[in-house]
Amino acid sequence: MAKKAEEKEKKEKPKAEKAEVKTKEEKASHKAEKKEEKVAETKEAKKPKEEKPAEAKEEKAEEKPKHEHKEKDEKHEHKAEKAEHKAEHKEKPAEEKQREKPKKAKHARKEFVELKPAEINEAIVHLANEGHSASEIGMILRDQYGIPKVGKVVGKKLGAILKENKLAHPIPEDLMSLIRKSVTLRTHMDKNKKDMSAKRGLMLTVSKIRALEKYYKKKGKLPMQWRYSPETAALLAK
Repeated sequence: MAKKAEEKEKKEKPKAEKAEVKTKEEKASHKAEKKEEKVAETKEAKKPKEEKPAEAKEEKAEEKPKHEHKEKDEKHEHKAEKAEHKAEHKEKPAEEKQREKPKKAKHARKEFVELKPAEINEAIVHLANEGHSASEIGMILRDQYGIPKVGKVVGKKLGAILKENKLAHPIPEDLMSLIRKSVTLRTHMDKNKKDMSAKRGLMLTVSKIRALEKYYKKKGKLPMQWRYSPETAALLAK
């Protein structure tokens, strides 16, 4: 019996070994199949990703030239507009200069002025004898006689014409107006002694008179002995 059992075991051993080898081979083949499937899946997954960028690149390559052409055309148009704008600006000053040339001619008699230079001199002398100042004479000539500037029509300034006819005031007009203002402020201060704003205004006018006095003495329009004082101002204002 023992011999029979041993013989059975010997017969069964190779069968068990063969079965184990088969199972190992099956497992190995199964693993290999799984690996191949995974590799195939990864390749399939990678293929569309690789293909898409290539397609996108081709599309971009097709779109880029169009976009570049558009940008170039826009740049050329912008440059052409700038060149035209510069040319217009360059041409305008030349046209303006040509238009201004007749205006720049000195002492040119205006076409719309009806009076002759001699008649204008007579009108200036007549107005000065009536007691009008130089500024008032200029305004009357502008408004009533239609003469915008005496110097351009006659060839001499209004002050020079008054000096020639010995009708110019010995004290300049701007200084005289400040002297009159100081006299009015002093009369106001005599009545209203607590008016500090008027006092401030009087101080400022007197300082302006002093400055103009120095200036006109240097220019020779005032004698060196002339000095401002409230008494002389009151006499001149009359």
